[in-house]
Amino acid sequence: MDFFFSPKSIAVIGASPNPFKGGNFILKNLINTFRGNIYPVNPKYKIMEGLPCYPSVKEIPDMVDTAIIFVPAREVPRAVRECADKKIPGVIIESAGFAEIGAEGDKLQGELLEIKKQTGIRLWGPNCMGLVDGVQGHVFSFMVPEAVKNGLIPGHVSLIVQSGMLSGGFLMDIVSNRITGINKVCSVGNKIDVDECDLLEYFEKDPQTKVIGLYLESIVDGRRFLKLCKKSSKPIVVLKGGKSVSGAQAAMSHTAALAGNHRVIEGALNQAGVIEAHDFKQMVDLCRCLAVYAQRPAGYGRVAILTASGGAGIVASDFVEEYNLSLANFAGATKNTLEKIFPNWMPVNNPVDIWPAIEASLGKGIDVYREALRALLADKGVDAVLICGFAGNSSVSFNMADIAEKSRQSGKPIFIWLFGLRDAAFAAQTHAREHGVMIFQELQRASECLAAVLHQKNKGHFAKIASDRSARPKLTG
Repeated sequence: MDFFFSPKSIAVIGASPNPFKGGNFILKNLINTFRGNIYPVNPKYKIMEGLPCYPSVKEIPDMVDTAIIFVPAREVPRAVRECADKKIPGVIIESAGFAEIGAEGDKLQGELLEIKKQTGIRLWGPNCMGLVDGVQGHVFSFMVPEAVKNGLIPGHVSLIVQSGMLSGGFLMDIVSNRITGINKVCSVGNKIDVDECDLLEYFEKDPQTKVIGLYLESIVDGRRFLKLCKKSSKPIVVLKGGKSVSGAQAAMSHTAALAGNHRVIEGALNQAGVIEAHDFKQMVDLCRCLAVYAQRPAGYGRVAILTASGGAGIVASDFVEEYNLSLANFAGATKNTLEKIFPNWMPVNNPVDIWPAIEASLGKGIDVYREALRALLADKGVDAVLICGFAGNSSVSFNMADIAEKSRQSGKPIFIWLFGLRDAAFAAQTHAREHGVMIFQELQRASECLAAVLHQKNKGHFAKIASDRSARPKLTG
């Protein structure tokens, strides 16, 4: 698979000089992000974007590692055949119009499979948006170049997505909101050859990948997929589309996906140690947490809540119990330390409501959040800390580098729910991501992701967070 992920040369079959067409987007993205040789292929032109343009791949004088095909569906089999004759090992077919449209497209897809059978060429797609690599900076896709002009954020989350526009649009959302770092995003489309199993195997060996997230409308080889999930040393999060009857029908017309009985799939994923997500952003949030906490922290799921709002502490307590965690009981030494920074009238409880202490300390040079956090992390009865804070109040600030270091030294996760002024919250989120601190805009999501980290199986997988939360067993260590 290396010729897809680390090619030295790429041909673009269907390259276009028209700045409003996908063939031009692909070419410009390569020019902007790829450091190897680029060969536009279009018989109508001699030069394109300053590069020599060839009438066919057969006319390219050099070896080519990968070809990206973006021509009408009826022309794709001929283009693939020429690539095979050129000894190009793999092609990414970003054209649509195959099995997802019915009998005519299904026939074209059959022709591609016959060419693969005869020649051994690897086929990625069709009906996909290709590959984006956040670490190397590659964009092998017809994403609008403006969408990634500020650069990709390199990270350790790799995504396999069975949807073209979703992978592109979702990646734009992640990049523009600076949510998480990305290793690779693979849009696989109809999966006539390269599928989720091939990519799981690749990412299992990829040192840059720490967690794997998948949006799938179908699973090509269920036995192989579950076997790979079971033996994987890396956390795997799956969002399965087509669970309902209407959803399955929509999947059939989208990527020709045959969705199976979801109850059966759900049980099998659970047994394989996979966590099942139910929403796109939830999937990414779970993945980014696992990229930082890829192994289960020690302890029994006892959480200390540190909050500047009594109401937030109450709701956080509800979520802690809902997600099968427990509120930590503080040791006497911890209470003594907190009492020193609390007003005399304020009892020490969990949740730890520190706003009265903040008001009492104004002008005294005491960082109440920092001192309280230090005390909680030192308590052997505390396994994790959930902070509820406000962004934009000059009386309260968060040193993300210090929080990250405290979490690392203690071995205890620190998750933050931050609400308040938009710009201040966005800036805090950016700083948090840079230091590997988990920060969220929704308290429930913060609680849910903390629970997922603390419920991991020892080999690195998640225990499934069941839809029926009342059915979850208690965490026993």
